[in-house]
Amino acid sequence: MILDRQEEVAAVSTVLFGKYQLCGILGTGRAGTVFLAVHLGLEEYRAIKRVPKSFLNYEHFRREALVLKELRHPGIPIVYDVEEDEFYSYLIEEYLEGESLYDLVKKQGHLSRELTIFYGIQLSGIISYLHLAGPNPILHLDLQPKNLLLCHDTVKLIDFGLAASPEDANMPGERYGTVGCAAPEQYLKDGVLDERTDIYAIGAIIHYLYSGGFPKLPYKPASSMDASLAAVINGCIKAEKEERFSSAQELGERLRQLNNMGTAAKDRLQSSSLTIALAGSKSGAGTTHIAVGLSVYLRNHGYPNIFVEMNDSGMGTGLGAYAGAKRDRYGLMRYRGFLWKPYYGPGVKLKEPPVKVRILDYGTNVSQILTERPDAVVLVCDGSRWSRKEADEAAGRVVKSHVPYGIVYNHIAGGTRIRLPDGAAPSRCLKAPCYPDPFASNAASAEFYKVLLDEILEDKSMRRGRIKAVLKRVREWITGMLERKVR
Repeated sequence: MILDRQEEVAAVSTVLFGKYQLCGILGTGRAGTVFLAVHLGLEEYRAIKRVPKSFLNYEHFRREALVLKELRHPGIPIVYDVEEDEFYSYLIEEYLEGESLYDLVKKQGHLSRELTIFYGIQLSGIISYLHLAGPNPILHLDLQPKNLLLCHDTVKLIDFGLAASPEDANMPGERYGTVGCAAPEQYLKDGVLDERTDIYAIGAIIHYLYSGGFPKLPYKPASSMDASLAAVINGCIKAEKEERFSSAQELGERLRQLNNMGTAAKDRLQSSSLTIALAGSKSGAGTTHIAVGLSVYLRNHGYPNIFVEMNDSGMGTGLGAYAGAKRDRYGLMRYRGFLWKPYYGPGVKLKEPPVKVRILDYGTNVSQILTERPDAVVLVCDGSRWSRKEADEAAGRVVKSHVPYGIVYNHIAGGTRIRLPDGAAPSRCLKAPCYPDPFASNAASAEFYKVLLDEILEDKSMRRGRIKAVLKRVREWITGMLERKVR
């Protein structure tokens, strides 16, 4: 459907059903038009899909809308209402901001093993929910990277145009799917479609994320592919349904097993909110470079996070202008998978995004970091000889603060020995490797960030463990004293 300019202007000046002010057109297609609207009472955005009742599959759309209205899952857009007038039906949905998995891979290339597994686990959870949501499974039948939207690293399934119960899916008629993701049975008029049809598509998507292309049958993974992940993909895309994983739940459990590293650092990253603050011993020490690299490393290893600019260097705004990035409702921008919040100044108040891990760049303001006491501090020191005084002074303050810390020495020659600050643990003083692009890590930078995180996060876990042990002994002592008094 193509709207002329007059219809566009008329549409976006309309208030629907007394509460939705249309303010733009998000897209048009064969089935109808999707508008951006503001709920006048709640002052929240909504996406409104308008489909003409003359549309050939109108009844199918209406059934789909009523089914979606009952679903509640973090990976499925909320359907708030279904409305209609004389000529159209309207599906009022949650408005989502983000980019598709297709666009992500197209822009930055294939993803890391850890990030692929992270998204695969989420997708398996969504499909398991659909398959178990009611008395009859809901088959999606069109899983593909373009239908999966990333909203702050949460996967959202956004198109249910082909979704159906197994009974409806196997009715005689034309069949549709996406080449590369559709299971073999979808190409056959008499092929039986069931839950394992969706599982095939999940496997194809996981392969796409990890390799940048769709698999072909018979499946022969590249020699460079991780063998354990290739085995999972192979268990999804068997030509015979009976040889695939029996359920999306089983597939999700297998992916979680691959993701189970079991380190204290990983547990700390997954369990709750975490703030890592960075500052430099002087201007030009390379704090932002190290902070951006840390954020990218974490995300590539399956830990969603945001980089927050806490100083007015202008980096965040400059990168936004260079990348042509748009701000979302939280003031966040995205570039090559890197998610950041530029410095807006103390007078700007924005809604907090639903991201647990934050990397804060304070520039050279070491004092502010130590005052606010984040979960961990990374001090970036200029390692050149003429900057040693500033480095030693800043490092001494960080060590004495008793906050879990790491000290990174930048701009230092490979054979040069680090002069440790008084009281500093040698294992927490690291040389930064030379890597010019913080958005593209190499083996040396990946090992550097792994060691850095292990040190500062293991330290945090051990400190908490020691505190718990002390409190336990105090409680036991108090209990003993009370018991003796009673006697």
